[in-house]
Amino acid sequence: MEYRNGLLNKPQLSHAIADKILPMLHGTVMVYISIGSEVSTDFLTDKLLGMDGVTVLAPYTHSGIIVPKRIISRGEADRMGNLPRECYNNSYIPSKIDFCITPLLGFNELGYRIGYGKGCYDRFFAEYSTFKIGLAFSGQAIKFMPEAHDIPLDCCVTDKNVIYF
Repeated sequence: MEYRNGLLNKPQLSHAIADKILPMLHGTVMVYISIGSEVSTDFLTDKLLGMDGVTVLAPYTHSGIIVPKRIISRGEADRMGNLPRECYNNSYIPSKIDFCITPLLGFNELGYRIGYGKGCYDRFFAEYSTFKIGLAFSGQAIKFMPEAHDIPLDCCVTDKNVIYF
């Protein structure tokens, strides 16, 4: 997290990451709502909301469980990354999620991610079959051993490249 906190050009780097990932996405896409020093998903979410044929979901996290909810607008996230209620279409229940874009503190060469330690995304990935994409600044690649419950990403998009695992 120190690396992310020290970056001075996060908006430009986040925009570069969005430009790399947008051509990859179609169908139903769940994208995290960025908080703190995470790769910003504001530009990405706005672009996705304007794309024909794309249904945009955001994770609503409650008691350590991620519930995918369709979003109709973007607003200010709370400390958990949840949007205000009026941003969601609560009547929509996704039958499948083609892509899940997830935040991370770090990732390794095998596609495992370090999150915030609550296991929310690992539990979600165990339940949903989806193409798992991490967003990271290039300096977040680190060496670590995954834990038994960790589920690897399918790819990670950084400001420098797209890495498939």
